[in-house]
This record gives sequence, structure tokens and C-alpha cells, in this order.
Amino acid sequence: MDINSYFQAFELSVRSYAGDDPLDPWDKFVQFLESKLSVEERKGLSVVLERIVQTFLQDERYHNDPRYVAHCVRCANFYSDPMEVYSHLHGRGVGTQAAALYIDWAHQFEKRGQLSQAEMVYQRALENKAQPQDSVMQQHRLFQGRMSAPTAASDPVRQPLQSSQLVNQNPRQREALQPQAKVCSVSGEQAVSGGEEGFVCGAGAHRSDLPSR
Repeated sequence: MDINSYFQAFELSVRSYAGDDPLDPWDKFVQFLESKLSVEERKGLSVVLERIVQTFLQDERYHNDPRYVAHCVRCANFYSDPMEVYSHLHGRGVGTQAAALYIDWAHQFEKRGQLSQAEMVYQRALENKAQPQDSVMQQHRLFQGRMSAPTAASDPVRQPLQSSQLVNQNPRQREALQPQAKVCSVSGEQAVSGGEEGFVCGAGAHRSDLPSR
């Protein structure tokens, strides 16, 4: 199946969409492709998912929409460094209230043995009351259980989340970040407690596109 030809036809047709939920036709298009593609061919979905993420990145009504967040998570997993993608998206206000993003972000750190960073992601999810909360708490408990197992690897030194921009964004903070949308990162032990001194904002950290693969 030629994804590109379907995608081009879809993009032409979606321009005439006049409904109040512009994400809906994109979501249905992904579902259509998934029903037609083989497991091997689904690698080609990365182009469509990237376009969805970029198209709605500026639209705050979708930042915590389960459909958009799910597409963001799938998109991130096509990258060699999904944590950088999550860092970028979260810094733009995406998924700050969505359990799915935090859970996969933490899993990515855990897979790489960066356990303190994974714990910080779970803590931020709990602080932000990411929904559904039961999912966050369950995954956090499972993570803690794995970490307490005799064979569990641990970080020799607690490292700051240098590449992970975790910003506890409430509407006032997001408004303050516009139009520059500075990306903020968590550093030091304050990252766990959420102290303001743990946030480091760098001028010029704003990026309009996803990180390169």
C-alpha cells in the first residue's frame, strides 16, 4: 500500500473540512491506514504522525486530548531518542495532564537505566494529577517494585534531567511563556519536590519543529 498517495489525497480533502473538531478526520485517517497496513508497512505511519503532531502543536485545546497525546506517544517512539521528543512537547504544554505521555516517558528512561529520571517523571505526573491518575499510580508502584528487586540496576549518581524539559505548566505559566514558549528543564533535587529553584529556563530554547531523528 502506497501511504504517500493516500496521504496526499487526504491532505487535499481535509482542507475543506469545516467542522468544529479538525483533529477528528486525522484521527480517522490513522485508523483507516492501520486497518489497511501490514505490521511492516506501519513504519510508514511516522510521516503521518509527525504531521499530526506539528499541525496541532499550537492548538491548546488538543494538548491533553487523549487522541492527540496518543499520536504524540506513537510519533515519539519512531525516534532514536523519544525522551527528547517528550521533552520538547511537554515544554510546549502537550500532555501535562495526560498519564499516557508521562508513563511512556518514564518507561523510556527506565529502559536506558536512567532510573532517577524515570522517578522524576512519575513524580511530576503525580504532582500535575495526570489523568487517569490510577494509571500513573499503578505504573509508579510497578516501577518501584522493579527498582526494589535484588537484580534492579540503579543510577550510581542522581543526575539532573538535562535533556528533559519538565515544566509544571498551569494556564498562567503557559500564558507567560507566549509567544516565546521557552522550554524549561528541571535540575537538581528540587526537581522532585517541584521547588521553583529547580526550573531553569533558557532564552532561545524555543523550537517550532520536532527534534530531528
